[in-house]
Amino acid sequence: MILFILFSVLGVIFAISYFLGKQKFVPYKLLLCVWLLSIAVSQFRLSPLEKPWTTNFWLILIVFLVLFYVASKIFSKIFSRKISENFSPAWFLEGRLFFAVLLLMAIFSVGANIYIYNYFQTLPILSSIPDRMRFAINKEIFGLWEYGALLPRLAIPLTFIYLLLSRTNKKWPKALAYMNIILGFVILSLYASRLTIIFPILMCYFIYLLLRLKDINLKKIISASAAVVLVVLVISIAIPAVRQHITYRDYYLNKENDAFSYIMTLSELKIPDNFRWVAPLYIIPAFNLQAFFRATDFFGPSNFYYGQYGLSTFSPLLKIFHLPAPEIKIPWKQMFLPWWITATFLFNYWADFGYWGIILA
Repeated sequence: MILFILFSVLGVIFAISYFLGKQKFVPYKLLLCVWLLSIAVSQFRLSPLEKPWTTNFWLILIVFLVLFYVASKIFSKIFSRKISENFSPAWFLEGRLFFAVLLLMAIFSVGANIYIYNYFQTLPILSSIPDRMRFAINKEIFGLWEYGALLPRLAIPLTFIYLLLSRTNKKWPKALAYMNIILGFVILSLYASRLTIIFPILMCYFIYLLLRLKDINLKKIISASAAVVLVVLVISIAIPAVRQHITYRDYYLNKENDAFSYIMTLSELKIPDNFRWVAPLYIIPAFNLQAFFRATDFFGPSNFYYGQYGLSTFSPLLKIFHLPAPEIKIPWKQMFLPWWITATFLFNYWADFGYWGIILA
């Protein structure tokens, strides 16, 4: 309980600093707030599957948080002013080059999704097992095709920048921009992944604050922040519930079956029935950190990949040019909880380089 209170207070401090601090609305403060509150929530250990963290894991988290804070503060202080003063992308946004980039991204994304569809004869949300299907895709064609299929994660924020900064009076460019955003979210929704959809939403939120900070008041900022938080919470609860209900509904034929039956059974969470809807919100921080903890306990100097895991992302591209590509098979079941979770973005760095990877991250 002491650790929960400590990290909750630290998280709230960064949240307040994000809105009212000397340097307002810088993303790293909000990210630190999320990390600290995630660590705080994880201290409840509501499932017997969650093992107590070791001293080594606490040290890893502290090293990361301290380095992230120091690096972000230095970067924000040195570069943010120069970027904001010299940021004049009108020449790019108003020209044909911008739409050419968007068009190429859209074509490649649609092409990658057609390739994946032909490979599996379905896509996650179109299948009867969306919860398993998305991991089958990740396992079978991880890398270039998967990243290409999810390219709208970058195309949507890029298009949003255009809508905020474009000075054109023509209707068709903005119409194309809105169509591109709609197409992007349609494509991302096919994968039934909350993170895939939340990422561009958060990017658009930070872009909005960065580009409109001088033109909007605190009330509008708080309203925009509240709206984003609400949308993120709804997506975080609804998407896994719907996805898992479709996949596992045949396993629950009694009256107790609901959208959270499978996730409650699998996670073994000790939560009152009236609060079952909280399960996805708890699992996001607590079980991903638990999985990362198990990864740090599993990987050591004797079995680090030393860059091969990060390089494996480009394996399909390397194979096209007949270059040697790393064949990485991670023993997920040996180290993780009994279902797939990402173990935070730090997993990639730890699996490759250990502490040096955390410093690099």
